Amino acid sequence: MGQNLIQVSGGHKSYGVQTLFSDATFSINDDEHVGVIGPNGAGKSTLFKILIGEDELDKGQVVRSRALSLGYLSQHDEWGDEETGDSFLERVSTLPLWQVKAKGRDLKLPDDIYTKKILSLSGGYRMRLKLLGLLGQDPNLLLLDEPTNYLDLETTLVLESFLQNYKGAFLLISHDREFLRRTTDHILEIELGDI
Repeated sequence: MGQNLIQVSGGHKSYGVQTLFSDATFSINDDEHVGVIGPNGAGKSTLFKILIGEDELDKGQVVRSRALSLGYLSQHDEWGDEETGDSFLERVSTLPLWQVKAKGRDLKLPDDIYTKKILSLSGGYRMRLKLLGLLGQDPNLLLLDEPTNYLDLETTLVLESFLQNYKGAFLLISHDREFLRRTTDHILEIELGDI
């Protein structure tokens, strides 16, 4: 069992009369691959926002290890009109560009992709570049919010292989239970106020 990176204890969150989760308690260690599943509106993305500090629990606490370095892959893109793969990676990465591009091989990114404008690329290549930018920040816990949405089969298979072989920890939201089964060690299910 690895080092604990983040822990939620007695977590409660609601919006108005809707309770998203109540008395949620779980932890993520640095060697765990965890899936998160639940119906739309159940609180999956809210949970991620709480973990990254963009939202707060109504009750309970989130304890983050001093060693925690979060990388958050959201459902939204933030590309400039003229931004290329190179300029994006230079903007978001903390590691040297050559080191980041070496990680791109694991995501099956062709060498010429970095000079192309991102907005001219397919959704699959955009997602791979976004994930590569995240890896360029050298996080020890990835939070991946619906990374398979709108992906072609090839990119879904590349992502699946990458996650199966990933050495760090991740928390992955998906509606695809089979994808989670193939890529994670265990699954947190959010439904009717419970995790």
